[in-house]
Amino acid sequence: MSEIFKPVRVAVNVMRARLTVIGFNIAIVSFQLPQLYGQSGGIELPGMDHAVHVTANAALLMALALSFCALVTFIISGSLDEVGFCTHWSLVAGDLLMYLGLAHTVAGFFAPLGISINIFATNLSRSASEISILHAALSVTGGAAWFLAIYVGPAVSLVRSPFDRRINIILGIAYLLLVLVLAWVTLQAVRIEEMGLDHPPNWIVGMLRELVQPLRW
Repeated sequence: MSEIFKPVRVAVNVMRARLTVIGFNIAIVSFQLPQLYGQSGGIELPGMDHAVHVTANAALLMALALSFCALVTFIISGSLDEVGFCTHWSLVAGDLLMYLGLAHTVAGFFAPLGISINIFATNLSRSASEISILHAALSVTGGAAWFLAIYVGPAVSLVRSPFDRRINIILGIAYLLLVLVLAWVTLQAVRIEEMGLDHPPNWIVGMLRELVQPLRW
């Protein structure tokens, strides 16, 4: 007796929960972008009344774009009928984009924070040990959130995906390629901020560093 093919039907509430996460992420990014103007560090440019945090701005803007892409991808995964089950593999693609957007939001928060803490430590040398502990704690927790969002979350989504294995493999490869492309884009922003260094990291080292970005913070 041949096996009866059962189509994938994911409850619409699964997709709605993810849309809520994306909505919060968009709100957080929209709030954080103006806050960068008042943070120390960054590049001073003539004609601008605030320093420019190239890497943090790039991360937050990419987080915003990825979140909107995930939003659209989730919406098109639902059937246009009276029930609205999610039946298309774009549901998993939306998951991957959502996690990538969250990772860039974390990077946009914690990357400039490390610079600010270093400046703070320079001005308060008496509290250097306490500040170093604070810096380490924030870097570890922020780095853990980044690794969970960019690697663990997508891996779990692909493993638990109810769709065909071939589709999941293709989505996994596409996600890894997108991570590499965005790491290369982030590297351009980092190199802009590190123009004043005598020996900036080469391309290979820079790319490897962006794949474990919290070590740079």
